[in-house]
Amino acid sequence: MANYSRSELKRMARGALLGNYTVLILAMLTADAIPPLLLAPFSIGLDAKFNFALVTYLFAAVIIKVLCQLLSIGVMRMHLLLAQEQQASYMDLFWAVRNKPDRFLVVTLLFAAVLCVPAVPVIAGAFWMEKAGSVAGYVIFTAVVLLFLVLELYVLYFFDLVYLYLIEHEEITAGQGLRDVWEMMRGNAGKLFVLQLSFIGWQLLGACSLGIGMLWIQPYMNQTIVNFYLDLTGGFEKKGMHVDASVEGPVFL
Repeated sequence: MANYSRSELKRMARGALLGNYTVLILAMLTADAIPPLLLAPFSIGLDAKFNFALVTYLFAAVIIKVLCQLLSIGVMRMHLLLAQEQQASYMDLFWAVRNKPDRFLVVTLLFAAVLCVPAVPVIAGAFWMEKAGSVAGYVIFTAVVLLFLVLELYVLYFFDLVYLYLIEHEEITAGQGLRDVWEMMRGNAGKLFVLQLSFIGWQLLGACSLGIGMLWIQPYMNQTIVNFYLDLTGGFEKKGMHVDASVEGPVFL
């Protein structure tokens, strides 16, 4: 059961990030840069027509995206180590590749499948709006898109918690991890949702900086979500940690 407030979780995140931004930013940039580099050869000869080149490109994009999710999981493990006051290194970026990657790939594929369900009405709404061309159609379509984005954000963070759980429990299967996290989230879903919404201002600030500010904002958000996970699982208590109001980060008893 979650015990700490949003402000405490964020204060702990700022403390954990002090002196560690460089390695996290480098890891995050690497994880973001590798997929387009791998996909670049498949874009040769690509045009707007539906042909073999386009099918190959889309197929490659899906495969590369799924496999490169392992790098994002490596970044999450770095945040988990920092939250537990352990050292995180750049090579931790590739941790999931070496440690039972099949479990993470199963969860990633399920995550993609879950997002496909609400995406159907969005796509259908786009076609309907194009044909209708009315103001009411645009309003309804906008509302559906916003609802989809909110749902996508929640599902994203839920699966982030599953990844973190699998990182900590290498012996369990993907299915067991999903069931365990689902049980843990009962009664805490609202707190996670509000925690996500509390970063909207920071995200707008990052957008206004042409995305440059997100190099620092994204690690802050990730670290706070990791803190939420540790709070939810009792990870701070297991490590003998408590929140001292006089300092920025977690303190060992």
